[in-house]
This record gives sequence, structure tokens and C-alpha cells, in this order.
Amino acid sequence: MKKILFTASALLLALFAHGQSLSRGLTPAEQQIAWSRSAIQAHPDKAQPYNDLAVAYIRRARETGDSDYLNQAEAALKESAKRVPGNFEGEKAHAMILLARDQFAKALQFSRMLNQKTPDDTLTYGFIADAATALGDYAEAERATQWMLDLREGNVPGLLRAARLRVIYGDTSGALDFYSQAYQQIPPTQTEDQAWTLTQMAEIQLSTGHLDEAESLLQSALQKFPGYYLTLGSYAGVETARHHYKRALDLLRQRDDSSISLSSRYVLASALECAGESAEAASTYKDFELKALKVTNEAANANRELVLYYLGRGNKPAEALHVAEHEVGKRHDVFTLDAYAWALCANGRYGEAKKQVDTILSVGIRDAAIFYHAGAIAERLNDHADAVRYLNQSLELNPESEVAVAAHDALAKAIAASAIATNNR
Repeated sequence: MKKILFTASALLLALFAHGQSLSRGLTPAEQQIAWSRSAIQAHPDKAQPYNDLAVAYIRRARETGDSDYLNQAEAALKESAKRVPGNFEGEKAHAMILLARDQFAKALQFSRMLNQKTPDDTLTYGFIADAATALGDYAEAERATQWMLDLREGNVPGLLRAARLRVIYGDTSGALDFYSQAYQQIPPTQTEDQAWTLTQMAEIQLSTGHLDEAESLLQSALQKFPGYYLTLGSYAGVETARHHYKRALDLLRQRDDSSISLSSRYVLASALECAGESAEAASTYKDFELKALKVTNEAANANRELVLYYLGRGNKPAEALHVAEHEVGKRHDVFTLDAYAWALCANGRYGEAKKQVDTILSVGIRDAAIFYHAGAIAERLNDHADAVRYLNQSLELNPESEVAVAAHDALAKAIAASAIATNNR
């Protein structure tokens, strides 16, 4: 997509660096970093090599989960701006950094501005779709994604975003088809991109209880990109669904050796609890809570996980609602709304919780936990028919989900309550 003119000597330097990086077994992002640095040495007065270096650092951040690489990307963009202020490729890289830092509102505004400047650039529509999806504006995300596919039919970035929207709309087969189409077009040298796509497909299979299919995809992902932290996290989810808690814990520890975040800290605590490591689970939960509270007002936070912790092991429903209200004031994606609805329910505000659930389900999302929450909220409102319907949907969609046991218990109570209500008529 980017076009850079090299002198013969610069091209030789870049090819040499690329060849050296390949021989050392570097990752795609590391190879791109080496290539970009060689281009900078050859053309220190040009902006584009610094843009390429910034994008490489952004890719490296995704490869590792290490946000420090984003700081290096920003430093590269400053050098680019010194050479050509306001250059378009540099501004696109800036949008990527905003997205990577979860600054979605800023990213959406900035990407719209870029799109107005160059309305035939495919990726700017992708940035709009990314930010709008994260904020819960699925209509805008869909419009932007459709523009991507209209401008370049079957392009990989467009297919990937279309797949994500298909998941949100409840069309998992359509999502898998889009992901498959995209995967087939990813160059074999882009191993992290391949592994990421396979992991997304595995997450869909896991969410619908197809554990063998999920495992096969995850094994392929690890062959493409060994030790990939995102894949290891998903693999732990498969083992948890199989009730292989020790195995899941091993995978999570392996993942955290290379990349640990607040969200992964919460998942680790849950796995420790399931594995019977109660003392370590308690300390890990406490560590998660203290660190998550420090960043509740930041763009990159773990507010949804903090809400779920307070509604579960933490047993602080009022605090859960406070955090949920803060987060829902900034974004309205289905998973944030679900956490908010669940917090409202825990605080006895059942009617408000139902309104949120109705909004979520109107999008089309099919998720076992969301269906369970919808069923539990309906039961609190003595709507036994809806409770039974939603709880059945949760179990039918994924009989091995993390809420399956709770859904079974809730379903039995809802059926009994419905029978009593019928007999009393």
C-alpha cells in the first residue's frame, strides 16, 4: 500500500537487513523494524521510513502485548513530522496508536478527519470502523466497513472488520467465512497476522462450544507464531471449558511470561481459583483490584473485569455499579452494556437492567454469558417464560461456557417457578 522510492544502494541495504533478520528468525515486526532502520540510514531526510518504523513498532506491540513499543512508535512519528509536517502516512500511523492505546473517542474523531482529507484511502475507513465498534456505534462501523469492501473488493482489512461485526450481529458462520477468506490472502511471511486470525476463529468456535475445532485452530496458530500470548490465552479458555484447570493454569502462566495485562491478571486469578489454588487466587485478585482501580479513569483500563470481579468474588455490588456507570458513560459496546446491566441487577434495579439487556439483544449478539444474564434478570422480574427461554439459549449455544453451571441452576429454578405460577392461576 505504501510506495517508497529507493536508490540502488538504499535498496541493497534494505534487502541485506531483511535477509539478515530472516536468517536470525526474527518476527515479521522485527524484520520490518530492521528494514525501516536501514531505509532511515540511507535516507535520513525522508519522512516515510520513519512512518514505516512507527508502524513496525505498532505491529511489535501487538506481537508482544508490550505497550512500550507504542512510545517508540510515537518517537518515530515525531521524526517523520520534523521532515514533512502533517504527512498523511504519519497521521494514519498516529490513528493506529490511538486505537492501540484504547483512546477510541479520539481515534474516531481523528480518523474521520483523515477520511475527509483522503476519502479513497481504505485504511482510514478501517480506523473509523475499529473505533466505532469499540464505542458501540455499530451502524457507523458497518458503513465504514462496507466502504472498505466497495473500494477494494475482498481486501483483507475489510474482511477482518466485517468478520468482527458478523460476530456482534450473531452470525458466527458468516464471521468464520470472512475470517477464512482473509486468512487465505495473508502472505505466509506474515505469521503473526495468520496466528491472530486463526485465534479469532478459535474464539468463535470456543464461544459456541466447539472445543475440538477451537483447539485445532489454536494449534495451527502456535505453529505459525510460537508462544503467541493471545493464542495461549484462548487455549487456556479451551482447557477451562474441558475442566482441565491445571492445564489452563499452565498455559496462562506461559502466556504471562511474555505478556501480562490487567485483564490477563483477572483471568489468571479466576484460573487459580478453579484449580484450587485459593491462597494465590486471593492475592492475585487483590493485586488485580488495586491496580485496576488506579486506571479506572484512563482509556486503557480493566473496568469491565473490575465490575465482574466486584459482582463475584469481590462481593461489592455498589462499587461494581459505580465503575460500570463510569465506563458506560464513555462507550456503549454490547459487552460494556452487559456488565452495566449485570451491575444494575445486583443492585436491585431490575427494570433498568432489562432495558440494557433489550438494547444488547437487539443488536443480534449471541453470547452464552449475555443470555444467562438476560435470563437471570427476567427471573428477577418474575418473567419466567423469558427466563427459561434465555437460559435455554445460553446452554444450547455453549453447554461448557463459564456460566453453564449457574445457568443450569437458574434454569431449574425458573422452570419450577413457572410451574408454580401456572398452578396458581
